[in-house]
Amino acid sequence: MEKKGDGVEIGSGEHANRSLVENFPGGSSKQDTRLSAEVQAPSSETNRRMHPIDWPRRKKWAATVILSGFAFLQPLSETMLSTVENQVTRAINIQRPYDWILVNSLILIGVGLSPLLLAPLSEVYGRKPILLCGTSFFVVWNTACGAAKNLEQMLAFRLLSGFGASCADAIAGGLMSDLWRPEERGKAFAVFMVAPLLGPALGPICGAFISEGTSWTWVFWVTSIASAVVVVIAFFFLHETFVPRLEQRWYDEDVKKGRIQGPPRETAPFLDLMRTDLQRPFRLLGTQPIVQLLATYMALLYGTMFLFLFMYPKMWNQQYHQSVRIGSLNYVSVAIGLICGVNIAGHLNDRVYVWLKARNNNIGRPEYRIPAMVIGTALVPLGIICWGWTGQRKVHWIVPNLGSLVFAMGVYICSGCVSVYTIDAYAQYAASAISTNLVLRSLTAAFFPLFAPYMFESLGFGWGATVLGGAFAAFGIGVVYILWFHGASIRARSTYCATKDEVEETSLHPA
Repeated sequence: MEKKGDGVEIGSGEHANRSLVENFPGGSSKQDTRLSAEVQAPSSETNRRMHPIDWPRRKKWAATVILSGFAFLQPLSETMLSTVENQVTRAINIQRPYDWILVNSLILIGVGLSPLLLAPLSEVYGRKPILLCGTSFFVVWNTACGAAKNLEQMLAFRLLSGFGASCADAIAGGLMSDLWRPEERGKAFAVFMVAPLLGPALGPICGAFISEGTSWTWVFWVTSIASAVVVVIAFFFLHETFVPRLEQRWYDEDVKKGRIQGPPRETAPFLDLMRTDLQRPFRLLGTQPIVQLLATYMALLYGTMFLFLFMYPKMWNQQYHQSVRIGSLNYVSVAIGLICGVNIAGHLNDRVYVWLKARNNNIGRPEYRIPAMVIGTALVPLGIICWGWTGQRKVHWIVPNLGSLVFAMGVYICSGCVSVYTIDAYAQYAASAISTNLVLRSLTAAFFPLFAPYMFESLGFGWGATVLGGAFAAFGIGVVYILWFHGASIRARSTYCATKDEVEETSLHPA
């Protein structure tokens, strides 16, 4: 065992959460001693209680699918609004073009900032309460957006709804680390990741058809109603997965029923948590080179994707003279690309990981996620450049749609690989580590569209797409190279990485 991070002893990556329970009295982590006094050894009944990583697969998949439901509906609201621009502009008296851009972008600022609070809180109070409370907060303010009477109200409500919209993404890394072993995470995360990426792709299609039969307000209210339904489902069927919280709950139950003797639980003041857990994402982003690399990589990836989605309807309107309703159907190619990415990333990621692990004396490493990431890094620039140039030259509409498909496939593969790599490398603090990716990627997604019209107006669709694709390719190649050849040695010097057996400063090439 080795002292790591915030003074918590952790073991190898696969059993990081379990060692949290085993290394402290009563199966409670040192982290959890902020919530309780010293706990006596658990009873035999507590020992029989099952850890989430040992749950039946159907129970694991149920939790994953429920989380995916949250992750699908909330990003859906981010892009549904694009199809009702004229209606909203008239209703709340928007007069300047950049005011409309702010209406679309402010939600992403909330989405970017809230994981810094939600992720570490989920590592104290558990995943389920944070998910339910955050989503309920989103439902309230997203509903208020539909009732906004002026621009100021709309901007305020969009920002506030964003603070709840990211709760599924904020806890996803931690929940996946709780449930799935490294050899299984690739496929599981592939299934989950399709939701937050498919939501923005299908949003314009749903928005176009909803607004055509009703008013623009229902674009907000439909997502609020659907999110509320998922909250009810999660309340009854989603089980807590955070091991220290489960151990504390089991201990409290044993004390209450008189099975063991122990002191009552004491909850630490919130300000004490502010000084420890809530600082962790900032410390990770400020001190961990791997987190910095991956967060910047994801920021550039998502900035490129949202800039692409912002310009996507304009291409079909300006170059192909399609109506809003017909033009929105072109998002189907983006959705198909994401679905193809699920099959590629899910199966390839785990197969490559298992194969390389077998060739390395059955020792797994986060770097074994990199080969699939290489494929995604190549597909992103290839797809967006194909979309840009064929659209500018007005080639048959199927060709830019094929470029969109390839681009979406690459985005999905890259996102999945980065997320699973982060979980493998920072298993105990997966939620906090993932939150740093969410912050930077959401902020770039919010601000990239601010200059999108000017860049594409100046350069055209072809050269604009080339600039975006070239910038991502150059940075992506550098990140892949550093992680593959130097990732293990960088992790060896980290005070937060959850693995110990995988940090030899050797080449990662299999023998």
